[in-house]
Amino acid sequence: MEKMEFDLVIIGGGPGGLSAAIYAGRSLLKTAVIEKVGTGGQMNITDSVANYPGFPNEVAGYELAAKMLEQANNFGAEVIYDYVMSIKKEDSKFLVVGGTAAYEAKAVIIATGASSRKMGVPGEDHLRGRGVSYCATCDGAFFKDKVITVIGGGDSAIEEALYLTQYGSEVYIVHRRQGFRAAPKNVEKARSNPKIKFILDTVVESVEGREKVEFLKLKNKVTGEVFEHKTDGVFVFIGYIPNTKFVEGFITLNDQGYIPVDRKLQTNIKGAYAVGDVIEKDVKQIVTAAAEGATAAMNVWHFISGV
Repeated sequence: MEKMEFDLVIIGGGPGGLSAAIYAGRSLLKTAVIEKVGTGGQMNITDSVANYPGFPNEVAGYELAAKMLEQANNFGAEVIYDYVMSIKKEDSKFLVVGGTAAYEAKAVIIATGASSRKMGVPGEDHLRGRGVSYCATCDGAFFKDKVITVIGGGDSAIEEALYLTQYGSEVYIVHRRQGFRAAPKNVEKARSNPKIKFILDTVVESVEGREKVEFLKLKNKVTGEVFEHKTDGVFVFIGYIPNTKFVEGFITLNDQGYIPVDRKLQTNIKGAYAVGDVIEKDVKQIVTAAAEGATAAMNVWHFISGV
């Protein structure tokens, strides 16, 4: 298998990875970004980004991703499309094993993100971006004065439902049980909000609509009744799945599979850093991932140069 040598290998080409590539390139590090499909990450499935600094009139997610990629390329980062299977450390260097080649580096940044957990029901994929969303702060503003339905019963679902009340005329929370995993204070706050209504002991059977979401087919788990629930938007918050399978046994993960990092964004392995939605953190936004990428890249420079 061919072996390619770099100062830094960044695994993942989302906002965290591309930001790291920009800062590493500016620091004159020979940098590769390895991405299995296409750069941009979840930006590419976001129709419009209204909260990224410098774009007061919003910007299409794919356009923002393209600008980040162009900037990384301008600073000399090389983008390689490959699937990373594992990372090893041999002596003082890392060996990133891909499907088509191996990549040797003095340091690595893991920026593989996390995938929103899907409901796995008919219509969900077809209507993603056309009423089905996994990010309230990204898409909530598109549902001003509309009926919004949130799926889930954890803190994310309750907090995002509260956030969405500033846009929606009504916000429904559909949860499979009577009890909630969310903190009692959050649930109490949601119950006291006049815009929020609860549909409990209920699961989603399908998402219905031709060009956009029109209604949900719901099933009450207690009575077995299947009924239609009209809604304009469906926000799914039933958890995330961090993309860390390929580092299991090499880098320490927490119980949920996320990567704990220190203030320098370094993992338990010296020289291995992680940024973006793959790390253990509270806020998952494009701007936070970009900031983490910049921070990690500068710390990589210090690590490699010894300054």
